Amino acid sequence: MKKNKIITFGEILMRLSPIRNKRFGQTNEYESFFGGAELNVAASLGNFGLNVEMASVLPLNEMGKEALYYLKKYNISTDNILRNEERLGLYFTEAASMHRGGKVIYDRAYSGFSLLDVDTYDWDTIFDGATWFHWSGITPAVSENSALITEIAISKAFEKGLKISVDYNYRSKLWNWGKSHEEVMPKLMQKCHVMSGIHPDVDLLNEEVSDVSFAMSGQEMMNNYPNCEVVVFSSRGVVSADHHTWQGVLYDGNKVYRSKKYNLTHIVDRIGGGDAFMAGVIYGLNTFEDDYQKCIDFATASSALKHGIDGDFNSVSKEEVMGLIHSKNASKVER
Repeated sequence: MKKNKIITFGEILMRLSPIRNKRFGQTNEYESFFGGAELNVAASLGNFGLNVEMASVLPLNEMGKEALYYLKKYNISTDNILRNEERLGLYFTEAASMHRGGKVIYDRAYSGFSLLDVDTYDWDTIFDGATWFHWSGITPAVSENSALITEIAISKAFEKGLKISVDYNYRSKLWNWGKSHEEVMPKLMQKCHVMSGIHPDVDLLNEEVSDVSFAMSGQEMMNNYPNCEVVVFSSRGVVSADHHTWQGVLYDGNKVYRSKKYNLTHIVDRIGGGDAFMAGVIYGLNTFEDDYQKCIDFATASSALKHGIDGDFNSVSKEEVMGLIHSKNASKVER
């Protein structure tokens, strides 16, 4: 299991959330969590037993020290976590409830990560012995330098023969450094092998998306990005903030694979659900190889479980994920 070495690259953040579903204007108490898209993926992979490292930066203060502790707790190698005197990026979340949507406020400007020099990392050394590199569209959105570093990392990973995965993760509030995602992302995605697809635009509560529609959307991605081998879709139907349906779909250029559809009632925290899904895809492709059905089943079940966990990280074991896949009553108490 440890033979595959996976590298993720992105910003480590602290998340602050009002307790007990309160709104920003109601509370003076906040829960804190560490997170960030690429860190969330790494945490799942480390928890599942894969050999995973993260390249990032943390401040030289107690918050940075505490974040390092959390990474190590989830079996993430911190050899490529730099330390500097700059600040930790923050984001604030107001939880959705019933028919009220959630809110996110970013406080990431001038963070240590956003200010990194383009030549900060020695990617030859970081990728030595690595087999996989994962990034998301959040990283190049943070700053121009972050976008340039991401481009260098992708080119080096491709040159060294690593598999490269990307989750588009569009965040409109972040793309404000001078270029849009349409100007930056297509070039970065040209060398990627596994990517999240654009879901067909339908009302998922009232209509079923056909395999043909998923195949057309996936094939369009592959036509635009010739190195792409696998396109994955997360298919979410929203009844209310606390009640969703959830299904995963994978397209390999020949066939559409679907997971079963989960009915997620009484959602605890949906943040990180997409990262848990992407981590499950990476785990599945590294573990089940060409058994794409097992891969998408694992990814979707993993993400379904994340919706019942507070914080960004999906702190479940691979055994719990397999238990959900195979059990009709996975929520029973273990005794």
